[in-house]
Amino acid sequence: MDATRSAPEFVAHLSSTAFHWYWDNASIVFALCIVVALVGEKGWQWLQGKDLQLQSGLTSIVSGAGFLIAKTVMEKVLFFGLSWYIYDNYRLFDLPLANPATWVGVFLIRDFVYYWVHRGEHKFQVLWASHLIHHSPQTIGMATAVRVPWMEALYKPWFSLWMPLLGFHPLAKIVFDVFASTLAQVQHTEAFPVKPDKPSLIGRLFVTPSAHRVHHGYNPEYLDKNFGAVLIVWDRMFGTYQPEQAKVHYGVGERDAVVTGRDALVGGYGRLATNMRKAGSAHRALAVALQAPGTS
Repeated sequence: MDATRSAPEFVAHLSSTAFHWYWDNASIVFALCIVVALVGEKGWQWLQGKDLQLQSGLTSIVSGAGFLIAKTVMEKVLFFGLSWYIYDNYRLFDLPLANPATWVGVFLIRDFVYYWVHRGEHKFQVLWASHLIHHSPQTIGMATAVRVPWMEALYKPWFSLWMPLLGFHPLAKIVFDVFASTLAQVQHTEAFPVKPDKPSLIGRLFVTPSAHRVHHGYNPEYLDKNFGAVLIVWDRMFGTYQPEQAKVHYGVGERDAVVTGRDALVGGYGRLATNMRKAGSAHRALAVALQAPGTS
């Protein structure tokens, strides 16, 4: 550590340096992650003689690229400036980045917020129309992990503005974003089979690949379960936890399935728009947008 800087100043400098590097190179980093993940997965499948599912992989690439473009534009044009403005003018506290309690506290709140946003994506048609893109693959793997709808870049950042309001420095948010993206890759895999007879402490606290496989399941007992991002404790607390028991059947059903790259850029919004137009009034159209998936 630079002897001329105090610990808080050093951490702030390190966070700023890391952020600006990532800010300038985010597109390249994300694209490389997609390429490495998909090529590695397809190579392993080829060595094992499995179906490479190239069409599904291509659809995932289109989706991931769309998300990358939308996120880059929205972050640079709107949300970073808005976050900084809130932090400079309306923050409630000065949360010190050198204090581990700051990171632990913000992490817990972030994970809790994510749980409810994710649960909302399964509860409201207007959000499910986007999220179904991610759930459409009938397998789980790296290709599923990178199939992130571009629409998420339009609505999810609004749910993170509590960070600068609370006093968490906007530059430090990138740490959680990178961590979440990395963890998502690990969670979308069948490489770690479930051992129901040997529950582990990790499985009781965190979202393991097994828990996330359940979340992607189309089995009746698996629908709308295991919404957590990092911690599974929220699901256990609010009654949405389900262990992996029966074989998981992935996907969303034939009606909602996203198959082509074009489908990945539209999601379920075409059908939702049609149903809203048929509603007959603005009030009924809003009710259609907020109804549960599968009810129309």
